[in-house]
Amino acid sequence: MLIGARALQGFGGGGLMTLAQALIGEVVSPKERGRFQGWFGANFALASTLGPVVGGALSQHLGWRSIFWVNIPLGLAAAAAALRVKTSVGMGICRLDYTGTTVFFSSTAALLLALSIGGHEVSWASPVPLALAALGAAGFVLLRNVEQKSPDPLISPELIGEPVIWRASLTVLLFAAVLFGLIVQLPIFFQMALRTSATISGLLLIPLTLAQVAVSTATGVRISSTGHPRTSMAAGLSIVATAFLVLAAGIKLGPLFIALLTFLIGAGLGSTMPAAQTMIQWAAGDKRLGVGTALVSFSRSIGGVMGAALASAVLLGALQVLDPNARNILSRELASIGLSHEASQIAPALIAAYRWVFFALGGLSACAAVVAWSIPDLDLAASPAAGNQISDVAEGHHER
Repeated sequence: MLIGARALQGFGGGGLMTLAQALIGEVVSPKERGRFQGWFGANFALASTLGPVVGGALSQHLGWRSIFWVNIPLGLAAAAAALRVKTSVGMGICRLDYTGTTVFFSSTAALLLALSIGGHEVSWASPVPLALAALGAAGFVLLRNVEQKSPDPLISPELIGEPVIWRASLTVLLFAAVLFGLIVQLPIFFQMALRTSATISGLLLIPLTLAQVAVSTATGVRISSTGHPRTSMAAGLSIVATAFLVLAAGIKLGPLFIALLTFLIGAGLGSTMPAAQTMIQWAAGDKRLGVGTALVSFSRSIGGVMGAALASAVLLGALQVLDPNARNILSRELASIGLSHEASQIAPALIAAYRWVFFALGGLSACAAVVAWSIPDLDLAASPAAGNQISDVAEGHHER
């Protein structure tokens, strides 16, 4: 029932962020989009990290079912706001890419199942996770051929082939993996390893939220002023990678120290979405604005799901090596509704395992920073055609 309801929610909400950001691109000039995308990124950061704070308080005081009931008035309010948006006649008929969608869905599901099963239910070397991973990888290879033959591809090979777009999209994917891996794991770490309550663990996410909101807004304003989005994003992700390494090294220094570092992590992550969104919309141009915007949401969604799965896989894999009994206790605790606080004896093993989780997230952040620095330093005041020439020259130089 829970899985079915979540799938239905995905059908209803899957296009909301794409449509909202595409509307900004329709009515705002490329250089000015940074400011609006900064506000959008601030809202996204606020919603993404405020959810665990409210959810922790609701589940502790009103029961876990309340986290679903609260979405009814929120959904109705969002629907009322959407109905007030003025519409105009579209330019054509939307034709869905059923074959590409099926191949992509199947490949993604296989990879996620491999991450979920491997190290959890069976060993990573077992036939099932290996077969699922191979099936997912083969599916993505097949997807490229399918999309090249499709008249209306789900993922446009032409769009993906442009250096600015694929590098910015990859940066967003890695950014989302880091963000959602952290959001999923921090409350568990605070409650199980540091023995805080559900409410306190939610409140300890506030520094992450505030930093993201402030820096996202400031980054958007800076992009609109300078017209150069790359540097802010790349520098921010470099800060994130450094902060994760410090966090992993000083993991035993307590909740306040961790909250301070999550503030730095939030500040670095806050620079990503406004910059990436404006770069991709600019490079896509007016005719491909919707497709380019959808690619950002697509990258963020896939990265978030994979990041959460990967962080959990690293945690349980590290526990399997450090203390198999602690791994079994944690698995039972997570399988129950809420965390019981009865397994205090596994806290030392959890702290040691979470050091590897933070190292892994730091590695993903470093990869994101490297990709971001490789993006050409665009001028949003120029035309996309000129920017594509710059990108092609930079790509050729990189290949040589």
